[in-house]
Amino acid sequence: MIAILKSEYVKKKYGKESVVDGISLTIYDNTFTVILGPSGSGKSTLLNILSGLIQTTSGKVWYEDKVISNYSESQLAKWKRSEVGNVFQNYMLLNNLTAEENIKIGIASGKTPLSFDRLVRMLEIESILAKFPAQLSGGQQQRVAIARAVIKAPRLLFCDEATGALDEENSKKVVELLHSLKSAFGMTILFATHNTQIAKTADRILTMNNGLIHKDVRNENPISAKDMVWG
Repeated sequence: MIAILKSEYVKKKYGKESVVDGISLTIYDNTFTVILGPSGSGKSTLLNILSGLIQTTSGKVWYEDKVISNYSESQLAKWKRSEVGNVFQNYMLLNNLTAEENIKIGIASGKTPLSFDRLVRMLEIESILAKFPAQLSGGQQQRVAIARAVIKAPRLLFCDEATGALDEENSKKVVELLHSLKSAFGMTILFATHNTQIAKTADRILTMNNGLIHKDVRNENPISAKDMVWG
């Protein structure tokens, strides 16, 4: 397995509180990793550090052989535009743009994007491309947000509670779609969630609490997203 992303004793403090308390880990190419933990465990902060959205207090983050935690703002912005996609719980679509326009703003300059037509077919959103976000359901908005994040063909896709605002049916669809995108385009996916059912679909489960990883388990028998059972 090829290492694509690595943290080395990463810490993040807000005042005297350590939200991430010295985490070292390696993420491998073309894998689906879940960071599992309750609210306040540090999972979103760790995800945001690894994706370059927030700076570490100490420690290093590597992408392949480059220390991205030492990048300048312009270097980091270029890396994120080219290599990273982000999917958030609250969609973060632009209300004055159609679904198609929201997707296409994700295209990175100077990089060959994925096929727009293939992507919207996979996500089953061909019929809503002319609509504005306010005209879409939550599940439709999240699929548009996923398309925007992946159209630039990122190596890394970070999902922060990406199904947290969705019902069971749409949550299953989104997780299934993410696994399909990983297989189709060779992306590496990190998904932060409190949902143990989503974790069961992953290749690897990192369980966090109090800013630390307490378990790091390779999932030998991942379940299909269709087989997830909500309590």
